[in-house]
Amino acid sequence: MTFQFELFPVVSADDNPRANGKVFLLLQAVRETGSLHRAAAKVGLSYRHAWGVMRDWEALLGRSMLDMERGRGASLTRFGERLLRAEGKLREAVDPAVRKALAEFAAELDDAARPQTRIHFSGSHDPAMEVLAGALNEQPEGLQLDTVFCGSVEGLICLHERQAELAGFYVAPIQTAGSVAHVTLRKWLRPSAVRLIPVASREQGLIVAPSRAREIRELRDLVRTQARFVNRQRSSGTRLLFDQLLAAHGLYADQVVGYDEPEFSNEKVAEAVHAGRAEVGFGLRVNAEAHGLAFVPLTREVYYLALRKADQFAPWVHALLALLADPAIAARITALPGYALVEQRGLLAPEQVLPWYGVDGRE
Repeated sequence: MTFQFELFPVVSADDNPRANGKVFLLLQAVRETGSLHRAAAKVGLSYRHAWGVMRDWEALLGRSMLDMERGRGASLTRFGERLLRAEGKLREAVDPAVRKALAEFAAELDDAARPQTRIHFSGSHDPAMEVLAGALNEQPEGLQLDTVFCGSVEGLICLHERQAELAGFYVAPIQTAGSVAHVTLRKWLRPSAVRLIPVASREQGLIVAPSRAREIRELRDLVRTQARFVNRQRSSGTRLLFDQLLAAHGLYADQVVGYDEPEFSNEKVAEAVHAGRAEVGFGLRVNAEAHGLAFVPLTREVYYLALRKADQFAPWVHALLALLADPAIAARITALPGYALVEQRGLLAPEQVLPWYGVDGRE
């Protein structure tokens, strides 16, 4: 397929730009042939049509462009000469820019026609994503997953603004309609805009320093013991879930010592507890065990990948789904402490899996 962009003059709102372009072709042809008859034939118009075009433009501009005398052919008036010369200068100035832009346009189309090999991920950190990124990079298709870890909300915003093809977030079964997670995430997870890929179920709970392991066995023990807590940042899914659990247990943020002291990943939370900067945090079992810390399970959640609905048939999506269905990859993910496969797998609509939708598919 070949694209061509052309420059046509527009004089009024109801103009036909392509027809207007014939005016300058006729002027040039009259200058070269000395005859409107021959000029019309050279341009590919009937004499009558050519005559009408010239007369319409002369009426529109209020100036004569042709000097015609019976038996002496036709020539350009001084205004006609200046008009033709001005159009030539305009094209000399514009044509190089148009050719350059057309080459860039063609290059963009060529690039868009090639299968996408670099996929950008933005969202919540998860060890399973590291497994997937490494496995994708080893595929013969040459796919590469570039990961930027941030909060769930930031990741979904990046997906919405087309800064990423995949966004990672997680939701727990208790985050039903009206929950903070529902209110916060629903804007970015409209069924008309996204599709979801469940990756795994993972265990969330309290990450506890060994010195506090005997005292902290449930969420209320945070308040009872006044143990120093380290939280996650406000935009993270973990923070949304922790707030939901506090509310479910009748607890309040100001009762938790250190509630306003955040870290920016579950790994950083575990590191803070391990280093003694805090005595307890909220995060994943896998991070607690990696640092030799105690763990109090509180709930499970599902880690999802969100993608734009328009991308659901892209080759890279099929490659990702095939990878997640590979028993060897599934075994590597479920080998992570606290991880398990989910029942519903594959490419799903939000209303099929998110807990704030009812059985009728409505919120």
